[in-house]
Amino acid sequence: MIDMKIGQYHLTSDKYEVKVNRMSLDSHGHPVTSYDEKSGINRLVEAPLAHCKNVEDALHWLRGYLFNPDW
Repeated sequence: MIDMKIGQYHLTSDKYEVKVNRMSLDSHGHPVTSYDEKSGINRLVEAPLAHCKNVEDALHWLRGYLFNPDW
């Protein structure tokens, strides 16, 4: 299992895939969380960006997303 943060991006995995999400940040650059009443824990506020088959593909996708000259 992977739980890696790179700047405002968060990579997590389960046994099937690696998910790439973008975290919401507050004005101080800290991740924004919201309280989940059902589970009783604070969760990061994230927007899903990609689902990849392994870490290498996720990092390659993130590199392309960050350094896309067309944006």
